[in-house]
Amino acid sequence: ILIFNIDIFYICNLYQSIRLVFFYKNLFGGKFMKKFLLILTILLGVFLGGCGNSKSDEKVIKIGGNAEYKPYEYLEGNKVTGFSIDVVFKIFENLGYKIEYTNMSFEGLIPALETGKVDVLTGLTPTDERKKFVDFSDKYYVGRQIAIANKSNPIATVEDLKNKKIGVQLGTLQETLAKNIEGANVVLYNSFTGAIMDLNSQKIDAIIISGEVKNEYLGNNPKLYEIGRVEDNESKGIAIVFPKGQDELIEKVNVEIQKMKDSGELDQLVNKYFGE
Repeated sequence: ILIFNIDIFYICNLYQSIRLVFFYKNLFGGKFMKKFLLILTILLGVFLGGCGNSKSDEKVIKIGGNAEYKPYEYLEGNKVTGFSIDVVFKIFENLGYKIEYTNMSFEGLIPALETGKVDVLTGLTPTDERKKFVDFSDKYYVGRQIAIANKSNPIATVEDLKNKKIGVQLGTLQETLAKNIEGANVVLYNSFTGAIMDLNSQKIDAIIISGEVKNEYLGNNPKLYEIGRVEDNESKGIAIVFPKGQDELIEKVNVEIQKMKDSGELDQLVNKYFGE
């Protein structure tokens, strides 16, 4: 709106200037007209050049995520929302960026970052394996990993997951945890929705899932129940993900994360989405 108002101001002044040209032409003759038109052409070039640069100066950040991981990241109608969305969008808005979000499959997140389709990812667990390919901000949340089972095929404790058929989402921390369980037959899924369907029909024995996400699934699937917490020997928590070589931006993001922690804003979002 401001730019539009400025443009109108200059156009009006230009109109008045042109009227003056014809007035002074009649008064002083054609020689004055040539000089004035030369000056006017130069001024218009400067003005239009400045207008052309206004959009290119705008900072845009392309953020990738997987919006089927409630309450971290999910869709309400056509709008993406969730804990990670609120945190990450707030950080980059504070840094002066216009945000462009792309929803994609979980397994496509890191490849999209490496090929430049997106600039950052909303959040992943910073494991040693992932650090070979991408960089991470400081963690903005540390969660819990929970095993759930079907009441028709009960499992008493987490220790009883040995030699069981365990479903997990492909490429997640839960996949690593399941593979560390003695004798486990790990079944990989593109999303937790498929794993939940198979657990309901007893095609698998259990699922390992984020503790913050499991409430949503247990609430909608009364046959399922929580076994207990799976100990996590990996690097816990979630952090914003960057391509290699973005140290300066990561440093700025880390400052914003700390500000949100110090101000209590991060705790407010944790309470809003996780009730902690």
